[in-house]
Amino acid sequence: MNQQKARLRQRIRLAFTYAVMTIATLVLVVICLMLVQGYRLDFNKGTVRQGGMVQFDSRPDGATIQIDAATLANRTATRIVATSGQHTVTISKDGFVPWQKQVNVKAGSILWLNYVKLVPTNIDVKDAMDLSGLDSAVPAPDKSRFAIIQNKQQPAVDFLKVDNDKIERKQRTLATDSYTNDGVANHAFTVESWSRDNKLVLISHTYDDSKEYLVTDLDGKTQNITRDLGVQISKLAFDPSDSQTVYVLTTDSDVRRIKLSDKTLSGPLVSDVSDFYVSKNGWISYATKPNNNGDRTVGYLSKGASKPRALQTFKGMSGRSLNLAIEEYYYDTFALITKGKEATVKKVKLPASDSTDQIRQDLLATLPLASDVSYAGFSPNEHLYVYAQAGQSLVTYNLELKSIANVSTKTTATSEIAWLDNSHIMRVAGGVFEFGDYDGTNMHTMATDAVGSAAMQSSNNRFLYYFRKHNSGKITASYIKMYD
Repeated sequence: MNQQKARLRQRIRLAFTYAVMTIATLVLVVICLMLVQGYRLDFNKGTVRQGGMVQFDSRPDGATIQIDAATLANRTATRIVATSGQHTVTISKDGFVPWQKQVNVKAGSILWLNYVKLVPTNIDVKDAMDLSGLDSAVPAPDKSRFAIIQNKQQPAVDFLKVDNDKIERKQRTLATDSYTNDGVANHAFTVESWSRDNKLVLISHTYDDSKEYLVTDLDGKTQNITRDLGVQISKLAFDPSDSQTVYVLTTDSDVRRIKLSDKTLSGPLVSDVSDFYVSKNGWISYATKPNNNGDRTVGYLSKGASKPRALQTFKGMSGRSLNLAIEEYYYDTFALITKGKEATVKKVKLPASDSTDQIRQDLLATLPLASDVSYAGFSPNEHLYVYAQAGQSLVTYNLELKSIANVSTKTTATSEIAWLDNSHIMRVAGGVFEFGDYDGTNMHTMATDAVGSAAMQSSNNRFLYYFRKHNSGKITASYIKMYD
């Protein structure tokens, strides 16, 4: 009998122990989940509040972080859970201009402040190479080199390979049979763009009252698209997903596909087009010319599809600007429609253009502009930011934060804004080279002696390259060292 009672007591103790362990484990799991989701105990008020995760990083790293009046023990790169609401974040490091921004931390969300670029207090410009002139320059997408033309009347392209504080130049002279030359007195060669794989460069050649497009590689092997395919082109764009594919808008208002490898030209893919845009995945978005009633349509052609599909039609659009750009940000697709002085951002679900499946459009934002939009698009690579530009007005939209920013720059907006990297806008105009955050904060003037409109950041973020005109008139390829 006593043994039975002892066994019963042992079972009860074990059951109680296991129950306590189970409850403790569940409590710990709940606490961990709450901590991960940003919940913290407010000891002053005796309540549990949910904060948001903030991820910090900077170039250079090792910078001090201050949130409102509190200085963090950790330096960049790091992360913390901050209370929800508005905060002033300051990131600083000896020898650099402090970076500061007003941010909104949302409960249960992540705020990425991993793009902080600190500028040296003393900007020291070094000359790396003398040039005879500079008529056009375009940086490669991978930030490895510039393609430049020093004298637009000469059929010569220079490839400037940048490597920290060194620049190597290779000049490629275009073969005389690659461009129209007979009986031509005045030539103008201009670098237009690079293919996404950094291997091909598009060059426009203007002569007399005509224009032709050439594609050349790093070895100077050149193909005359206009002449070889017998098509008059008003716009040309590389397919970002395939550098051997080029899309053109003909003077007959047709969008066609060119295969460079076998020199073939497709039939019209879309007709009556006023402008088009090629997304990272090779989809074409376009706007049509006005019909007899003044109506215009924006639509898209998915890669490999047999026909385009309309997205939206607008009435009374004769003489007004209209464009569509479609891009993906992670797993979502977004459409930017610019109509007159209105720019709208939509989250869309687009089936293949030759499908009859339903299109879904959800309006996210309308960007405020004072006049008709002149330029619009997405930031490079990740496409996190949308921008629309009209005259002196530049507006950006953060797809993740769903926030609109009116950007103020020091230079005159006579050309499209450029991107120094995924999160920083820049402009080189009127001798001024400046850059800042995507929302116009932390703007810095890096030079007031710039020539041309091109500048570039090295792939390791440590150098800025631009073209400089000295008081003597000499032009140099120069660099600014941002940090060691």
